[in-house]
Amino acid sequence: MATTVLAATLFLAPSGLRADDAPPQRIHELVNLEFASEYVTPRGMMVHDQGLTFQPLFLTLVNFYHDDTAAINDFSFAGGCWNDFSSAGVSVNGPYGSKPKTVWTEIDPIADFSIGFAKYFKLDVTYTAFGEQILNIGYSQHLETKLGFDDTSYLGAFALHPYFSYWQELSHKSTDADLPSKLFNLGVPGVPAPRAGASHPAPNSSYYFDVGVDPSYTFKDTLGGLKLESPCRVMLPDDRFYGDYYASSSTVGIWEIGLKGTVPMNFMPAGYGHWSFHAGVNFLYFVDDNLYHLNTFNAPGKPTRDTLQGFAGVSVFF
Repeated sequence: MATTVLAATLFLAPSGLRADDAPPQRIHELVNLEFASEYVTPRGMMVHDQGLTFQPLFLTLVNFYHDDTAAINDFSFAGGCWNDFSSAGVSVNGPYGSKPKTVWTEIDPIADFSIGFAKYFKLDVTYTAFGEQILNIGYSQHLETKLGFDDTSYLGAFALHPYFSYWQELSHKSTDADLPSKLFNLGVPGVPAPRAGASHPAPNSSYYFDVGVDPSYTFKDTLGGLKLESPCRVMLPDDRFYGDYYASSSTVGIWEIGLKGTVPMNFMPAGYGHWSFHAGVNFLYFVDDNLYHLNTFNAPGKPTRDTLQGFAGVSVFF
């Protein structure tokens, strides 16, 4: 499935901490502890929506090189893992809602290489694997290549920070797009036959593109430096990513908009790292009709067109 932290962020410092504020050492640790009202992946899979979800992220960050005057001005690595826990529990085996259930739903190892170049550009190449503990989903691997542009020099405090990314499934599916076909072939009651003319009713590994912006503004005299962000993105899937079991595939799979506020916890004693508290909401609209139907097989157990997720947490950067 997915990691919400990974989709929304990636990673090289917690929100509210600028690179020029970071400690002088080359190796850093990032801990992000987050609670949310539900776990919905950047690919639109609603993994669970009952109780609270707890999502801890632990990363080690290594900056091998930095020189603002050079054509290639930065080279960094980040590695760690992300987990998801559900207070209500999720079925270990299908169908969704059956027993036994587990509170530990997923573990995702992460490895990211980042290169800064031409002063304003950054290229991230990120490997992720999703180790699902639920619904007999198993293990999938993926690679994301993301190009970001820092337009702060042009727009100042109102910079948009646009980016473009390519996300490739390396092995197995990161969604349950192949599940309807499997269940229909097994004769599971209630699963309709694929639509007439479907060319990808059980899609294999595929890809999608993301286009987005992450504008932010920091109120330096409010709450010690309140930072507001409003990330927006459009997800453009290959026609095999969700398949066409239920309907023709759509050029746009998802659009998402969010609002996040981060406040530095300046009362923490010096030497204990840079602490911050954040909270926000994300709204996702599922444009693709196949994705709309796929949430029948996980939360909330019925076709779903949109969802609103609330979240809050604490980040520590050493």
